[in-house]
Amino acid sequence: MMKKALYLLMVLSLAWIANAQEDVNNLPYSFTHKDISYSIDDKAMPAVDRKALLAEDAQNIKNGSPMRIGIVHHVGYTFENCGRTDILPNGGKLWRLGVKSEDAIAMAVLFSQFNIPEGATLHIYSGDRSQVTGPYTNADIQQNGIMVSDDIDGDELIIEYHEPAGVPYHGSILIDRISHRYRDINKLDETADEKSLSGSCHYNANCPQGDNWRDQINSVVRIEITNSEGTFFCSGATINNTRFDKTLYVLSANHCLSDDMNSTFKFYFKYETTACDVYDYGFANQWVKGGVIVATDGIDYSSDFLLLKITGSMGRVQESSIFFAGWDVSGASSVGMAIHHPAGDFKKISIPKAVTSAYYNKYWNVSWYTTPNKGCTEQGSSGSPLFNANKLIIGDLSNGSSSCEAPWGTDNYGKISYSWTNNNTSNNSKKLKPWLDPDNTGVTWIPGMRYDGTIVGVEQHDAGSRTFSILPNPSTGQVTIQGDFDAEHGVCNVYNMMGAKVASYDVNLGSTFSMNFSNLPNGIYMVELLGSNHTYKTKMVITR
Repeated sequence: MMKKALYLLMVLSLAWIANAQEDVNNLPYSFTHKDISYSIDDKAMPAVDRKALLAEDAQNIKNGSPMRIGIVHHVGYTFENCGRTDILPNGGKLWRLGVKSEDAIAMAVLFSQFNIPEGATLHIYSGDRSQVTGPYTNADIQQNGIMVSDDIDGDELIIEYHEPAGVPYHGSILIDRISHRYRDINKLDETADEKSLSGSCHYNANCPQGDNWRDQINSVVRIEITNSEGTFFCSGATINNTRFDKTLYVLSANHCLSDDMNSTFKFYFKYETTACDVYDYGFANQWVKGGVIVATDGIDYSSDFLLLKITGSMGRVQESSIFFAGWDVSGASSVGMAIHHPAGDFKKISIPKAVTSAYYNKYWNVSWYTTPNKGCTEQGSSGSPLFNANKLIIGDLSNGSSSCEAPWGTDNYGKISYSWTNNNTSNNSKKLKPWLDPDNTGVTWIPGMRYDGTIVGVEQHDAGSRTFSILPNPSTGQVTIQGDFDAEHGVCNVYNMMGAKVASYDVNLGSTFSMNFSNLPNGIYMVELLGSNHTYKTKMVITR
């Protein structure tokens, strides 16, 4: 079937190329050259029993497993043991392999070895050439040494490698796995069942209930995880650190890994509808591949947390879609908001009814409204953040019994206050503090930050005090202070977030004057100006 499709489409290739790509140099070699055969070798994957897999998934919901959307075929394909190799007239080499996994909604290719010389390219495209990904080069290798292709819709794909003559060495690859999607998450097939979508009790992220949570909503991402068992969906949130340095940390749940530390990750930003009452694809194309595990520990020994770091190129993601959520590790709770991707669906918000401590102080137990139902969680929500009333993350979703059909169920969110030091473990890879407070400032909360550097939540403090401006904020310590002060001279006191005074200066209180706090370490501070008759206070963030 694949050979026939290639033959029939050969005549149409040039017309398709003109419309599909402005730069023909980025197309597969076979699309623009006629000096090759269109007959290539195929590999057929074992049959997949979709009904049996869905039955397993139904049972896994009860077990608290992450949401599975695909399985993987373990293969071991190289240039030497399969495919067709053509030696080109100019001395170059062209290798192609067709792969078919019958009834797949989409497929992807995972390489455990990918070493090709400069100038060589690898493309992967659908059997009918309607979708082309690549070119892939060594720059696409993730930090764990794995290279993962983009998804190809349908159940046929072709892998094509072109190596020009005169390269310094011959390329080598090892295709370790072929991913087979059996759930139609993106609704590519209008006849597919609706069971892969979430229940109707949640609010779409762009509903009015989320109007005061826009920044926090932007922090939540859908995470696609592929490991040795299959492909899964979880949720997570980009999270701030005390350096405010835009490190792309993502907080999620350990059980999303299925105990596979060599998992691959794909992060979807702003995967949400464009309006409250519509079901469209909105901003579905803002995603990035590539991440590494920074710290994690499971349910048995900690509070089921996972801290990832995004390592792939963020070129597809708009900066305005990125928010680094703030956090609170004081151990105090209040009712705020749950934001998540239930069933891998578009981003939703759910409103908790109550948040209480549970299970040896490792978890927050969350109950939900039943009449009316204001949302809850589902499989796929795992790892999603729980925000308190101050819009700071206090937990990540571990497990629970709630659903739109059973809103009386409760859910357990791992406390990041417990994960902070994980019972004072000495292993940095099993706690959050070394990564989210790398300079050991000792703060128990920090505000969130937009990608442009705007701090969200650094509002003026103490209603009984007058306010003033610190510019820029955050800063490296060199700032300008502006205000309407009641005296020419005064005192400037600086307090850390524990309330300890860390600096004091005599100052001239002009309407605009400069201060140098460069001797202070990174962190959040309260700056107090004492005039003749009034006190002026505001918060300041120092980050370098």
